[in-house]
Amino acid sequence: MNAPRVAATRPRVLIVGAGLGGCVLAHELADTHDVTVVEFGRNISDMQSRLVDIGIPARLDLHVGSGLGGTTSLWHNALIEPSPAIFDASWPFPKSELAVAYEKAYRLLGGVERSAVETAGETLRREYRAAGLAAPEMPIMFIPGTRRNLWETLDLRSHVRLVRGEVIGIAVGSTNRVDHLIVRSEDGQDQMLDADIFVLAAGGLGTPAILQTMAATAALPALRHAGCYYEDHPMAFVGLVKLRAPLYKFWNYRAPGLPGTLRMPLAISRDGIQISFQLRPAALLLNERKREQTASVLTKLRNNPFNLANYFRLLRHPDDVLDILSFRFGIRLPTRHYSLLMVAEQPGTADRAITATIDATSGQRQISRNWKLSAAYLATLRSAIGAFIASNGKTVISSQMFAHWEDSVDTAAHHSGTARMSDSPDTGVCDRDARVHGMANLFVADGSLIPASGIANTGLTIAALAVRLADHIKQLSNG
Repeated sequence: MNAPRVAATRPRVLIVGAGLGGCVLAHELADTHDVTVVEFGRNISDMQSRLVDIGIPARLDLHVGSGLGGTTSLWHNALIEPSPAIFDASWPFPKSELAVAYEKAYRLLGGVERSAVETAGETLRREYRAAGLAAPEMPIMFIPGTRRNLWETLDLRSHVRLVRGEVIGIAVGSTNRVDHLIVRSEDGQDQMLDADIFVLAAGGLGTPAILQTMAATAALPALRHAGCYYEDHPMAFVGLVKLRAPLYKFWNYRAPGLPGTLRMPLAISRDGIQISFQLRPAALLLNERKREQTASVLTKLRNNPFNLANYFRLLRHPDDVLDILSFRFGIRLPTRHYSLLMVAEQPGTADRAITATIDATSGQRQISRNWKLSAAYLATLRSAIGAFIASNGKTVISSQMFAHWEDSVDTAAHHSGTARMSDSPDTGVCDRDARVHGMANLFVADGSLIPASGIANTGLTIAALAVRLADHIKQLSNG
């Protein structure tokens, strides 16, 4: 094995993972610290090849990313914040503590000021309410006009040291400090990498797998929760509605001076669970048998623009064509018909859903994901659909719910909760400073840290937590 590196003149931080959290953290620390980033993936699909679904299969082609930039190479950049109520119920600190970090996260991910998004969002809320739409919550979703691979846009290649390889071990000293990581390179050689501070940013699937490996040699109570409390956002098109209100005017809403568009999910609560609905302008298909084929090929098209087959698929999805016309060109074709897209909160449970495994044939390290949606949970979602339609009875002219929408529920790929923050090692892996309970210099900076997200995409919050952690690490380094 290679000898540990000689100490640098600046504090040394080693970040495992070049995805969203790792990139933001590296960017924030590069001016004050010697930053090394370890990334095993060369291609966006390398991590996907390690994942085995033993519960509900993930139906997205690329539901987890690897390589430089991670899922930001695939990500649609839909920026949305969890509600304060979600923080009050499940987080170890209130949402107000992340306010400054959210402001910086908006600038890094969207090139926009948070205040500008909030101002435009309030205008859009008034339009929705004037149209007669009823929902207790109308969160703001901002979608930047340009997608960003953070490794590239933050120019991290010029500011950090990159090591290609996979973490296969964490060496812990007698004082509960990480001494070094054991990293296996592509040619099978192992090396030891040391630092002052270590941060796992391998994602909601990768980080718990690393922590489980560590648990074999470090008897920490918090590590028994690694891989538990898994959350994702089940999503599905659940029906078609006909409205009196011309909401097509406000889909992909463009506010003056805003470098992107806004969407306004309509959120309600049912049995303590948040469920959101997006009313997407739809082309009413005359063929009754095709009405339930309200899927989307936009993800495939965005991520594989040179695959001609995706353009032929697009011809079978006229709603995607409407979406492209409004998002890219500001063209909104009048329609009273809308497809109903549901995205739901999925509270995690103490059961382990993410487990590090070894393929018996190849000996390759794998990650097993056991995603479950109980019959009671699906019943809550069905009840929420009915409640949403009923509460908007003055606006909805007619509705048609798909008989078998439960069979088409997809993962939103917002893998979180699996190393969640908690004030006690009895209920979580990390403390409120993102430090692994019981460890002096090991932190987490990815979606696994999030204790709950409600119905909000996790990307913006991951970035905000990375910004917050960077500030904490700077304070530690300054003594």
